[in-house]
Amino acid sequence: MKRSRYWTRLLLTLLPFALPAQAESYEEDWNSVDWADLMVEVPAPEAELSITEVTLDRAGWLAEANKQADVALAAGDWARAEHRLAQALAEFPDAHAIRLRLAAMLFGRGALDQARVQLQQGLELAPDHADLRLALGRLLASQERYAAALRVLDDVSPLLHRHLDYYSLKAEMARRSGRCDLAVELYQRLLDHGHVGAWWLGLGLCQRELGQDFTRAFTQARASADLGNASLRFVEQQLEHHGTTQTH
Repeated sequence: MKRSRYWTRLLLTLLPFALPAQAESYEEDWNSVDWADLMVEVPAPEAELSITEVTLDRAGWLAEANKQADVALAAGDWARAEHRLAQALAEFPDAHAIRLRLAAMLFGRGALDQARVQLQQGLELAPDHADLRLALGRLLASQERYAAALRVLDDVSPLLHRHLDYYSLKAEMARRSGRCDLAVELYQRLLDHGHVGAWWLGLGLCQRELGQDFTRAFTQARASADLGNASLRFVEQQLEHHGTTQTH
């Protein structure tokens, strides 16, 4: 088919030069309207055809990969979306946003080991990347590997005010790993940046574990609007029980 098209284009290129010769053999028809209409002057073809290959830069390439992944997901083709993101990573291994998206998709369908490998490979390239560490920490936490998650988060110390989620998870992993001394310090630092009920609750739990006064932390947690009903009931029970023991 390609060769057929080539010959067709070549024939069309040569045709304007063949027409005058044909006209000489029919001199009586040369001035006719029909021949005049047919004899349209065609510019001579250039001696060389220049083809410019358009290549995308890194940003364009990654944007296209994300777009194709979006299209695949919209069509319900999860595997194709993952494959397209994996191709982008093969081309640009330091495309951390792509890696995080692929890891999130793997995590979402339960491929935890694959997601973990992706994040660990990213950290080999960028050990200080806080978002990669946060994602890996959350993955390990979902497997109840709290000490391992704490170790991942403890290796890097990004700016707290820019990474509150990072330190919030680190404090919780410290608490669940039996490191309440570290957790108390982290929760107190976090609370300097906002009165979050979960932070007050975590602080109170660790203070209670350490034998410290936890009533202020639990009282603040009870007054927070972001705690669930189960957590609120627990806090109220603890405060009630503490008040009862104090009066006896």
